[in-house]
Amino acid sequence: MEMGACGGCGMPLAFVQLNRWHTDGDITQAGNEHARMAFVECENVDPLFRELGRALGHPIDHLIINIVARGTQLYMDTLIPPEIKDLIRGKAMDMGAFAQGVMDLCHAIGYGKYEFLGYRYENDPDDYCKIRITRPFSVLETSGAFAGVVASSVGGEHSVTFEEVEPGVFELTTGWTTYPEVVKEKLALQLYDRHEGDVILERCPQCGTPSRLASMCSWDLENGVIVNRENGYRMAVLGPGLMDTLFEALEWELGEEIPRMVVEAQSSIVRQGFAPLPLDLPFEEARAGLALRGLGNLRELSLKGGKARLRIDNSCMRLLMVGWFKGSLERMRNRECLARWQVSPEGALEVELQEA
Repeated sequence: MEMGACGGCGMPLAFVQLNRWHTDGDITQAGNEHARMAFVECENVDPLFRELGRALGHPIDHLIINIVARGTQLYMDTLIPPEIKDLIRGKAMDMGAFAQGVMDLCHAIGYGKYEFLGYRYENDPDDYCKIRITRPFSVLETSGAFAGVVASSVGGEHSVTFEEVEPGVFELTTGWTTYPEVVKEKLALQLYDRHEGDVILERCPQCGTPSRLASMCSWDLENGVIVNRENGYRMAVLGPGLMDTLFEALEWELGEEIPRMVVEAQSSIVRQGFAPLPLDLPFEEARAGLALRGLGNLRELSLKGGKARLRIDNSCMRLLMVGWFKGSLERMRNRECLARWQVSPEGALEVELQEA
């Protein structure tokens, strides 16, 4: 991975070489157009899971970790070549060297600072892999992702425990486990089918990345932190397919009330201070803002009287978007809103809000 900066816009090459922005308001991995990504404010992730746990009356940390582990394993199975897996499982490749490459990727996309602490692989119950993460964007998601990477590398199914050894510093340790049946039977990641659209973003002539990102964000590659200078919030590159699948799996496991709970939890977090959608921007600026984040092609955003409408073609992270929109309007008007939403077969998200 190149650690320099683009000569045209100054953005880290480690970041721009991993991601591609397209004309339908989407981002994909540079090497895989079927892997959709989103570059979004991320400080809401763990608070969202805590809000869901409070609403349900019990923590759901173990479910989140297991679901993310399984989803990450399925995803990494498409990325790690079989010959690399054979080398790791045959002990011809050092796990630490392989892990360092994965950790470098995590630094570039805003996941925090990763350090490899050690591992044991004898294919028996005492096996483990251990890392330290400073300022993870989400303790639960990074824990699940770590277990999923290990599972894809050496096979089997893996749990993970974490301990906060210093403020903001966590040590994660994996071990063999068996995933719940609902996770194994129903969890599947869908390949993204990309289409062309009509979103035009000004781009760096040298690297092709949207030019606004250079002024909007600051990167600390050593510590794996990206900050949006415009609103002060931390950002990270997330997999929206995994996030959407996570909520579907929670619904299978915990009941049909989960989608509404996710929307209410997200809107509550926005009302409490998380970055609101800039609803007062001119339409084209709002449209560009969503496209920069890979959240889709904004087609309608209207605020009329006590009602509001939002339509995003090629949408993703839909429940979070509904809650983000709802919380932003409630915060703007200091009034509670009722939300209705639907998703078309083509992936268009339509949301209607009505002041209560």
